[in-house]
Amino acid sequence: MSLASAGKFPESAHLFKFCHRVLTQKRGKRVNDQDVGSILNFNPSDCSHWKRGKKNVRSVFALEKLATELNIEVALIYDIISGAVDIDEAYYEHQQAIEFRRVLAAARQEDPGLLNDVQQRCEQFISELHQRCEYVVPPLYLPEVMLFFPSISTQAVDMVDKLSRILRVKSSQYCIQFRSGDIRPQTRMSVIAELARILLQGERSKYPQLGELNEALLKFEQHLFIAEMLAPKAMLKREMQNVDARKNLISGLAAQFWVPRMLISYQMQSILRSHLAEAVLSQGDQQQPASFSEGARV
Repeated sequence: MSLASAGKFPESAHLFKFCHRVLTQKRGKRVNDQDVGSILNFNPSDCSHWKRGKKNVRSVFALEKLATELNIEVALIYDIISGAVDIDEAYYEHQQAIEFRRVLAAARQEDPGLLNDVQQRCEQFISELHQRCEYVVPPLYLPEVMLFFPSISTQAVDMVDKLSRILRVKSSQYCIQFRSGDIRPQTRMSVIAELARILLQGERSKYPQLGELNEALLKFEQHLFIAEMLAPKAMLKREMQNVDARKNLISGLAAQFWVPRMLISYQMQSILRSHLAEAVLSQGDQQQPASFSEGARV
């Protein structure tokens, strides 16, 4: 019998394991159990009880302290303790949030014109695919997308530690395997990430509308593909009007699009950056005539 199942509070045991994994990744080296327990000022006995699911760790103070110290979205902590996600799903979402921020920061260092070209080509490719799928109301159903890629199949299998993986059956034939059971938002995102890898890298020559492969922007393009496929910005802006204002906007949209909250946050930030850029350009256009006339007078 596992430690998590032996205790009275299995979700607390799951939370401990998740925090241990995040702390190990954060420090880049092996950590012991007490390193995790010390975040909440637990003595070794309390830490052991928490790890074994014999201590219920769910107070607002404790959960928010864990989120702050480990730099985790507090909502993700609540999802674990409520049983809404398992350890691997939570860790996947946490890691993807970090990776999306890192890749976006790196992409901003590249040539803006090249970045814009990659973005336009990718978004146009996705828009055409959405039209073929008749995707007008969220969520996007993955089987309908896969119909347009006969060389790519999907298969539910028993998997440990991973939500999905790619198997190359033969030349230009692929199978995306994903974890069997209830399909959660994180698994849907993972499957689309595998599809992005196949289309944008392995089989790119079949889709000339995507343009030449740019290795420096490949990760950015893949992340853009994932976000726009599952939660396109145009549809997101429209659906924002339908979310109950009394509820959390990000959570409401995530449930509606059936995606992780981090993906909605990423798209919302992208929308905000676009609006800010438009505002700056508009302000510059308004100032330019005055500046020109002043120069003329001189």
